[in-house]
Amino acid sequence: MAQDAFLSGRSTANASSHFKGKLENVRSLVTILKAISFKDKANCVINRQGIQFIVEESKASQARTQIRESHFREFLFPRSRLGSPNDDDSGDIDSEICFCIELPTLLDCLTIFGGTSAIPYSLSTGGNDGGHRAHAHGGFFGASQIQDSQNGGLGKDRDRVAVRVICPLDGDHLSLMLEERGVVTECRLTTYNPEALTDLFATFAEQRMVSKLIMKSDWLRDAFSELDGTSDTITLHISPDAPYFRLSASSLAGDAQMDYPKDTDVIESFHCLHPIENHYQHTLLQSCLKALSLSSKTSIRVNEAGFLSMQFMINVNEKDIEFVEYLISPIADWEND
Repeated sequence: MAQDAFLSGRSTANASSHFKGKLENVRSLVTILKAISFKDKANCVINRQGIQFIVEESKASQARTQIRESHFREFLFPRSRLGSPNDDDSGDIDSEICFCIELPTLLDCLTIFGGTSAIPYSLSTGGNDGGHRAHAHGGFFGASQIQDSQNGGLGKDRDRVAVRVICPLDGDHLSLMLEERGVVTECRLTTYNPEALTDLFATFAEQRMVSKLIMKSDWLRDAFSELDGTSDTITLHISPDAPYFRLSASSLAGDAQMDYPKDTDVIESFHCLHPIENHYQHTLLQSCLKALSLSSKTSIRVNEAGFLSMQFMINVNEKDIEFVEYLISPIADWEND
């Protein structure tokens, strides 16, 4: 395929019935997909805000991430089928493209040129956090609010692989056009009907937040590495008083716990209404280790029902960040088990 066709975005696809987007560096997409690749299939949602991926484990945990519209060099989302060419934006009925896709196949296509495009960006930069600041409510500021002033010194790719994503409104297939130094490869991926997912994030939002903290990810990685991998459960204890933040696990080999005081450089912000203690399946927490290893900071929130939200801030290129959020349900009726 000729290079000018890639650069100009010419395609046999009807522009009014297809989504088209172009990323100058495929590593942004590779990075966030590897952060949620603990399952083989993911639901994909394309809308005017960007491209979102959602993965679920045993109806007890979900991971979601996205590449926002602002990160694309080009982003063209067609009007809804119900919209009229003469309607203005206020009268347009928004639409979404929803489908399920196999993550290993998608990653194989995105990294077909190999080299740096196959390596998540944050693994090649030392995890500089770019001076990002915490939101007062325990999450992170949106990317539009972040001044990424310290990231200019990060290493840049010599050979960037650009990718153009094309998808019809019915989600029948997903087309990828990848270009490196004038060589263009086109992949066409089979899509499936979206998998039925539990509405965990809506359930999480219904309850009041009782604890919120932000800490450096490398310290949280160390904590998980110290806990016995044979343990079935991990206990999370957060309190307004000492020990403030504690992770613990028990197994046949013994007990282990990690305590973190709130007044150290490890924890950037800390808020807790009252002491809480919840228990989570170790296997569900292990699923987030890929995202944790790619992140520089982690936001931890727990609501009154014990649902745990872990939001990971990840550098996807030298100037942009994205977030991967894991939501994990607690073990129910712990005292009766």
